[in-house]
Amino acid sequence: MKRFSRLTARAIVFLLLFSQLSFAQRRSKPNLAILERNIRAEMNFLASDALQGRASATNFERIAAEYIGSQFRQFGLEPGGDADASGAPGFVQKVSLKTVKFTDAPALRATSAGQTRTWQYGHDFLTSFLRSAEASGELQVIGADDTPAKGAFAIVRFASEADRQKRQDITRRARGARAVGLLLLETDANKQTRESGTARVPELPGRSIESSADSGFVVLNLSQEAFDAIAALPAGTKIDFGGPTQVTDSGATWNAVGVLRGSDKKASQESIFLSAHLDHLGVSTDPGASDTVYNGADDDASGCVSVLELARALAAGPRPRRTIYFICFGSEERGGAGAQYFAAHSPVPLEKTVADLNFEMLGRPDAKVAASTLWFTGFERSNLGPELARRGARLVADPHPEQNFFQRSDNYTLALRGVVAHTVSSFGLHKDYHRPSDEASKIDFLFMTQSINSMIAPVRWLANSTFRPAWEPGKAPTR
Repeated sequence: MKRFSRLTARAIVFLLLFSQLSFAQRRSKPNLAILERNIRAEMNFLASDALQGRASATNFERIAAEYIGSQFRQFGLEPGGDADASGAPGFVQKVSLKTVKFTDAPALRATSAGQTRTWQYGHDFLTSFLRSAEASGELQVIGADDTPAKGAFAIVRFASEADRQKRQDITRRARGARAVGLLLLETDANKQTRESGTARVPELPGRSIESSADSGFVVLNLSQEAFDAIAALPAGTKIDFGGPTQVTDSGATWNAVGVLRGSDKKASQESIFLSAHLDHLGVSTDPGASDTVYNGADDDASGCVSVLELARALAAGPRPRRTIYFICFGSEERGGAGAQYFAAHSPVPLEKTVADLNFEMLGRPDAKVAASTLWFTGFERSNLGPELARRGARLVADPHPEQNFFQRSDNYTLALRGVVAHTVSSFGLHKDYHRPSDEASKIDFLFMTQSINSMIAPVRWLANSTFRPAWEPGKAPTR
């Protein structure tokens, strides 16, 4: 019995030691899976009322950038931003902005057969959306469900001028199609403002010094008389908008940048960008609104969370051969100032940038594609999407080509500079877009967990391979 007891005791000690070693080994092995609890934690902060809608170029946008930067630091990434207060490298990048303000009321002009007619701001029209201090294009008359041509100044006939969703939809399509502007019949609210004489001379929101006319776009709300007069002009009439302006400094917007340095001396000179935008629309000024915070859960806290979780997973494993930049851009909602600045001051030559995978609005599944599936804007434009799908990414072609989503996110800034850049999304055209109802409670966290997990292995493959994606012949975007 004593001999048996000694053997038993030794066996128990051995099993205890083995189990402790096994537990230590399990703990030391990195868990590369993206977990739903982490997605929830990050989403519930970024889309909380505490951040007041992360309005572009505000302190709340900066708080979002600082939070994302602190997560990058926690994951073990290298800082890719400006020096912090102590002089040490940081994760947040400041982008100085300028404001363009009209010094006198702008005018709208139509020139046809050598004759020019002029309409004045405040008397004949108001502005509802400005991304440029001037715009010029040929008149095109379209319906609310149509898409204007590139370079057109389109006048739009609505069945009902009070249809807010239709006005938003045509504005999105026109921007995506690279029209220069829209002329809309004013709503009753626009008319009251115009007739009250209280409309102030407009100004453009703060923009980076890299902003150009390529991102310019205007929407004008016309009086009935002005609308009828312009709508009666022949197609192709030259339409011009503009006036005298002055430029002043106007604060800053903020990017968050983390770097996973490549392990291979040669391959690490090439980079991959994984990006999203961290700003949204702030707080509504409508005194009658019951919910005033534009939380921006799907647009685009979901994209930032995707970038964060891919950073967490990729940093936990072996370092890839190529370098990966994780970037959350500021001020996408106000013309893309953060992305424009980053592209103009890229830490690596853009010709050495293998690809940009931009993540936007992938917090809910799109009923037009299979379950747990994401779609890829401009899928047919390059060989990147098909190759990632072949490697296991749950990616298919964009099922909404009429929306021109390829041109409507920060990927387009990089694509215009030659980088093979696309956006990963699952936006099913839900009605909470750009409304206070875009809240974390509407997010499908299981869907996000499954679909983003499908991107880990393909992105890791891209970062370790020699594959360089390329535009298909004739499919590269041009200005």
